[in-house]
Parts: sequence; C-alpha cells; structure tokens
Amino acid sequence: MKVSLIISSENSVLENDIKNVLNHVKVFYMKYVPGHGESERERRKAFDELSGMKGEIEDADAIIYARSYGVFSKRGWEEFRKFFSIPLVISTEAIIKTLKRHDTRNVFLVTPYNQFRHDFEVKWLRDLKFKVVGSVALGRTGGPAIASTPHDLVIDAVSIGHRNPEADSIYVACTILSTIPILDKLKGEKPVITAASAILEELENVRQRGS
Repeated sequence: MKVSLIISSENSVLENDIKNVLNHVKVFYMKYVPGHGESERERRKAFDELSGMKGEIEDADAIIYARSYGVFSKRGWEEFRKFFSIPLVISTEAIIKTLKRHDTRNVFLVTPYNQFRHDFEVKWLRDLKFKVVGSVALGRTGGPAIASTPHDLVIDAVSIGHRNPEADSIYVACTILSTIPILDKLKGEKPVITAASAILEELENVRQRGS
C-alpha cells in the first residue's frame, strides 16, 4: 500500500516512526504557521499550499494528514476530504473515531503541551461531548521540544491514567510526540489511544475497505 504522509515542518519524529511500521511511505512537509487553521482564510491558505503538490500527494493508495491544523472540526474534515480524490486519514478524525470505537465517554488526557495549548485540547474534547476526568500536561512548547520528549515521561503520565478510576480510555495527544515505538509499554488496564496509533488503526480500516 502506497501512502502519502503530510506533516508539519516542525514534525521531526513521525516520518521515522511511521516508516518503521509501514512500507512505501512518501512524506510531504507543510510550513508551520501559528494558529489552529479553523478560519476560512487559514484553511484557504493551507489548500493553496497543498495545491502545489496535490498531484504528487495523490500518487498513492491513501493519504495521511497527520496534522491538527485546519481539522479540529467536522467542517474541516469534510473540506479536506472534498479537496483530495483518494482515501484520506485525518489525524483528529481518526482520534475521535478510535475513542468512540472503544465506547469512550470519560477520557484521561495526556499532552506534551504547555498549559495554554493543553487547555485547548481539553476544550476540543469537551466540545465533541467527551468528559475529561483527568489530565497531564508535560509542559513543552514548540515542535523541537515536543519531539525530544523522553519516552519515560510519556509512559509515566499514561500510568497515572491507568490508575484513574473514572477514565474509560487514555488519549495521548500530538503527532509530533513519539509514541509508536512505546505502544506496548503504554498498555495497561485501559485502552490507550495515541494520535499516531489512531492514524495507523484508521489506515488499516481504509486498507481493509479497499481490499
């Protein structure tokens, strides 16, 4: 299966992590810009950038849009899906689908973010009708700091979630945070959904639908 992976220029981790578990991956970088990409102007700018490499991106069996920029809402998911003409896995949508597949209502959230960005992730989950019953913010700002997060910090944070009596599932945010190499170490009493593992799960669903 040929896959086109779209990531932020700040993401120095996911390319290697994905290539360790998938063959035939071609990577496309988008410029990092601040903001969430939810305004019409921001989304149009993102599509303008993608238009220049759209033909190359679509020379694949599926696309992974491994960013949150422009896709925090269902409207964003729909607009990105209309833009591309082949199967598309959107990181934020994959996260929500995976949480729902595990019948999750109460979420324990782990993010690598500073408090401001962490609070936005809490709000995003609440807006989508999940209850955040506990959380850990690892307090890192910007792509390089997030990409260099030690695996032990993530494992320790997730272990706190496993001990939370209210949580149905644990969600570990951010595609820039390396989690694929430690998925086995994150396992415990509760399902653990990371941004990267949700992408892989949804990609497998796309593959099965196409076979």
